[in-house]
Amino acid sequence: MAIIKDEGYVLKRSLIRETSLLVTLFTRSNGKIKILLKGIRTSKRSQSAACEPFTHLAIVYYEKLKSDIHLGSDVGILNAHSELRSRLDLLSHTSYVTESVDRLFSFHDPQADVFTLLGDTYRAMSQFKPEQVVRVFGVKLLQKVGWLPVLTQCAVCGTQAFGQMFLSLRQGGVVCHICERREPQTTPISATTLQSLVFFRDHSMDEAAQRDVEESTARELEDFGQRFLRFHLDYPLRSSKFITELRPLL
Repeated sequence: MAIIKDEGYVLKRSLIRETSLLVTLFTRSNGKIKILLKGIRTSKRSQSAACEPFTHLAIVYYEKLKSDIHLGSDVGILNAHSELRSRLDLLSHTSYVTESVDRLFSFHDPQADVFTLLGDTYRAMSQFKPEQVVRVFGVKLLQKVGWLPVLTQCAVCGTQAFGQMFLSLRQGGVVCHICERREPQTTPISATTLQSLVFFRDHSMDEAAQRDVEESTARELEDFGQRFLRFHLDYPLRSSKFITELRPLL
């Protein structure tokens, strides 16, 4: 078994018997992996705490070529991101981000850009409005995986986007009012929302997260992200429902 050194973010964990943990991580060099940490719940507390969701870890593990589960040897906390678990609004929105990455990627599919995006998103979550960070994250994640729809021109005829357009999941982008008549199912999308989507796409996480959006635009942006993720994932994320249920309480 090869010894691998890497770093990663904890996506989720589960208990194995009374003393061990099975941890799913999204790593810089190897993408999503699972590692078994034997006896970690009986070791010093810092090691067990290292496996909390969202934690950024340095890890050493033995790679098992004939199994999806590798054997963890050592873990160390690079950033605990404990603030993301301290408030319901941060917890719910960060869970949405984490579940999105977990659902979108298969094991052992290196995605260095997505790893960087995940780290930028966790850092921004406690600095800016978490709901805005999630909107920006959704656009950038779709861009990284090649699913970001055509935003600046009609996906059918190529006419430059102007004024109100219509979102077509089937065409993978916006369509003009003429081509919309031939599409079986579309959703209106305003020019303001399109401008925000392009801004999110073209600017850094911090710059995009500071952009002010009106309530109507915010609703359209959230609907946009959820529609495209659900289209590709077949069913909605559980944490999306969690956010909706919590919203009146926040």
